[in-house]
Amino acid sequence: MWPGLLPWRRRPLLRLQLLRGFLPGRRRQLLRLQEAARALSSGLRGEVDRFGGVTVRLGQLQPADSPDPAAFRTWLQGAVFDEDTGKVLVVQDRNKMKNAWKFPGGLSEPGEDIGDTAIREVLEETGIKSEFKALLSIRQQHGAPNAFGKSDMYIVCRLKPLSFHISFCPHECLKCEWMNLTDLAQTDDTTPITRKVANLLLYGHREGFEKIDITMRELPSVYTGLFYKLYHRELPELCENVARMD
Repeated sequence: MWPGLLPWRRRPLLRLQLLRGFLPGRRRQLLRLQEAARALSSGLRGEVDRFGGVTVRLGQLQPADSPDPAAFRTWLQGAVFDEDTGKVLVVQDRNKMKNAWKFPGGLSEPGEDIGDTAIREVLEETGIKSEFKALLSIRQQHGAPNAFGKSDMYIVCRLKPLSFHISFCPHECLKCEWMNLTDLAQTDDTTPITRKVANLLLYGHREGFEKIDITMRELPSVYTGLFYKLYHRELPELCENVARMD
C-alpha cells in the first residue's frame, strides 16, 4: 500500500482495476497517486497492486437516499454461563475509564455469523472455548461519540463453556474470572446491559432457558444454493403446524 493511503472502515468488497497507461517513471507514479486520490475522495480505498495498477474497494454503489451498507457496525458479547456451577465468565477491559465487569466480546467480521463472532471473541480474549446456544438481547444505538458516525448493534449471546481454564489476553483485558451469576447481578461494578442480562440468565436458569432464548434455525434461501439463519423464540410443535391444521 502506498504511504498515506490508510485503510477505511470495512465495506462490502468489489474490486475495480483502473487502467494503467504505459507511462515512464514519475508520470506513471503521479497517475497512480491521482487515481488513488480520486478514489479516496469518493469514500473508497485505493491500493497499488503488484502489477503497478491501482485497486479500489467499492462499497455497494447506491442512490443517495439508500441505506449505506457500512452505516452499521455489530458488537457481539458472549455470556458464557456454566449451568453446573452457576458461574459466568466476565472480564474487565484494559484502557477503560471505568473498569466494570462485562461479558467478553468484540466486533463482527464481514461475512461472520453472530454465534461465530461471539465464540471467536471469547476465545481470543479469555482462552475459553464455547458453544453457541442462543441470543439473549440486542441493543441498537445511534450517534454514539466513539462510533465514527455509525449506528451500532450490540448483541449478547448465551454460550455454553467447553473449557474452563482461563488464559486471558493481557493486551485487551485487565482481569478475567468466573463469577457467581448472582454476584454479577448485584454488583455496582458492572454495566447496565450486563446487569440486565445477568438477571435474564438467572431467570432462565431457574425457570428454563426456553423462556428467554432466541434460538437459530438455518433455512434455504430463495437464491439457489444459499442459506440464511433465522433467529426467533421457539414455538411448541403444535403451534408450528397450526396453519396446516386450519
